Amino acid sequence: MSQGEKKPLIGVITCHKPQGLYQVQTVNEFYLNAITDFGAAPIILPHQLQGESLEAVLSQLDGVLLTGSHSNVEPRLYGASHSEPRLDPGRDQLAFAIVAYAKQHDLPVLGICRGFQEMNVALGGSLHHKVYQLGGCVEHREPENDDFALKYAEQHSLTLEPLSWLGQWLDSDSIMVNSLHNQGVNRLAEGLVVEAKAEDGLIEAYRLQDHPFFYAVQWHPEWQATTQPISQAIFSQFVTAAAAHVSE
Repeated sequence: MSQGEKKPLIGVITCHKPQGLYQVQTVNEFYLNAITDFGAAPIILPHQLQGESLEAVLSQLDGVLLTGSHSNVEPRLYGASHSEPRLDPGRDQLAFAIVAYAKQHDLPVLGICRGFQEMNVALGGSLHHKVYQLGGCVEHREPENDDFALKYAEQHSLTLEPLSWLGQWLDSDSIMVNSLHNQGVNRLAEGLVVEAKAEDGLIEAYRLQDHPFFYAVQWHPEWQATTQPISQAIFSQFVTAAAAHVSE
């Protein structure tokens, strides 16, 4: 990015979490660092943004990042009735509104883990709420380790679809990724195109057809984003798409 050129503004969704007596909204700095390291500027999006206020903010942004979270999408939103111990209805509402806006206005959006799941549900898809209970499933759950190098270590392989963007970016047909999730795609929403699948057939990346950049991955590329080739490809392409949105 040349000196004086406007940095793309990337909105980053927050997660609601109780902290002692207080109710707070947070963002893991891994995501904020990845955005700034690739030349964009992060803008925090709280759950209170709704209606005209949200549209006014989104109209000034060049992209949105829907992050991972330990909370899960509310089951009723995809026609399920099981209970979930960790919900975040404020995030569900905000994320769904962002997805609708991004689709209508060609706003670049990147979804990671929970973001991947909520983007699919927002467009009419559904989820498996416990993928580890599926027959023949590889291990997708978060390693129980406080050492980030082990928690975010490569865990299983993915096969990239022949015409996938990721395959073209990396000039490869398979990759290894980390894995920190309990849920996954059951029914893929109409209009979404599969980019990558795990060894057990679980969809791990997709994009929205005929959109400049509506992209989502199930793993966590924000970890060491500047040093991992897969993460470099994803974030550089996302910021490039956001920069193109700036110039429009």
